[in-house]
Amino acid sequence: MGSYNAGQSPGRVILVDPVTLQDIADVGALTPGDRDTVGNVVPTWLPQAFTYDGSNNLKTATVSGQGGTWVRTFTYTNGNQTADSGWVKQ
Repeated sequence: MGSYNAGQSPGRVILVDPVTLQDIADVGALTPGDRDTVGNVVPTWLPQAFTYDGSNNLKTATVSGQGGTWVRTFTYTNGNQTADSGWVKQ
């Protein structure tokens, strides 16, 4: 699994399958200024862990550090991303 900064959307991160080079998920702007659902800064500059569902869709992104753990959950319908929870502090 790799990522690249989409040329059409500066500042956004798109997860890409390294074999097919197909976009897997647009995980949005992952910058040090990201905020969680209640306004706290999320340390997205730290390493993140990812989980995938049975169809290889990105299910969660998790970042830990700076005094907390945040999870971002993605929902899919018929293979299309339909929801993004935003960063939620655990």
